[in-house]
Parts: sequence; structure tokens; C-alpha cells
Amino acid sequence: MKLYYIPTTRAVRPQWLLEEMGISYELVNVSMEMTKQPEYQKLHPHGKVPVLIDGEVTIFESAAICAYLTDKYPTFRLAPSPDSPHRAYYFQWLFYASVTLEPPVEHFMFDALPHLPEKLLPEKVRFGTSSDESRQWFDRVTQPLREALANNNYLVANQFSTADIVTGGVLLWAEKLGMLATDDPLTQYVNRLIQRPAFVRANERIR
Repeated sequence: MKLYYIPTTRAVRPQWLLEEMGISYELVNVSMEMTKQPEYQKLHPHGKVPVLIDGEVTIFESAAICAYLTDKYPTFRLAPSPDSPHRAYYFQWLFYASVTLEPPVEHFMFDALPHLPEKLLPEKVRFGTSSDESRQWFDRVTQPLREALANNNYLVANQFSTADIVTGGVLLWAEKLGMLATDDPLTQYVNRLIQRPAFVRANERIR
């Protein structure tokens, strides 16, 4: 199993998941020059990361990779079983992280780091939202997340799951960008997640 990655990108999420599972995998460090090569673009049509190769399966999109691995290895119990009512909430937060939570963080990031490369987002979209507007957007979309974590350590049935990895991966960006206050419950949630031994191991492997 190979995971193609660039540090501090969405590739952190499946790498963290693999460490949680204790599955053997090879990390392939991708350079920006490599992403432009036709060989790599056969793996990811947009020349981005992450990409996972698992036997005959080649898959991109961090949340999709995480969902695939979680279902392939159910014995690690990182998602509710398909017949559990909690499975619906697992999917809810998994999609929420990518579709609802990530956009304001991404827009804030491009405002704070205007020279950050992005292969797909048009310039007028990248810079069409100010950092203040992105913060307000972020505060609105995180309200249900704060409510869900008000009396829980984790998002789904108060048990750590892949939904926490994908959601926490987005919030980790927000925290590093200064979008979270020290006393914010989401900061406490992020701190709880990054203290997990698997996350620490994932960080150590890319240094």
C-alpha cells in the first residue's frame, strides 16, 4: 500500500488513519515538480495529493480514501456498523467536513497565504472573500459542530471515528491559521485529537 503525500496537506488525514490502524504502508513524498508529470497525473488527474494505491485500487480525495480504508478494515471499529443508526451521523460529519467546514478555512488560508499554489481554484474565487468574511463564514458553519461537542469528546456516539480524523484534519488547518481562540471548545477538541499516539506517529514519519 502506497500513500502519495505532501506535508501539511489533506494527505495528513489518511496517513493519520493508517497509523490508527497500524497497517503497514509506504509514504511517497511528492514534489510540486512531480505533480506536473504525466505519470503522476495518471494517478491524480489534477496533480494533487493524496493518492492511495492499494493493490488494484488507485483512489484520490482524502475523505474518500479514509472512508475506503475504514470500510475495508472494519475490525478497527472506526465507523459504526452499517446497521447502526449512528452510521447516519458518521456520514453526516464525514461529508460536513469536506463540503461545509473546509471552504471557509480554505478561503481564509488563501487570503492569509496568497502565494499558496492551487491548481483548480480560479483567482477571482480565491480572493473574492476577505479574511474577515471567511472568519464569519467559519463561525456560522462551526456552530453545529460546537453544539455536537458541547457534552461529547467525539462526534459519533462519543467514540473516536474516522469522522473525527477528517473533521479534525480541517480544524487543524483552522487552528494553525489562527482561526480558533484558545478557549474555543473546538481548540480543546483539536488538542485532544493531536495528542493521540497515532497522530504523533504520523507527524514523526514526515519530519
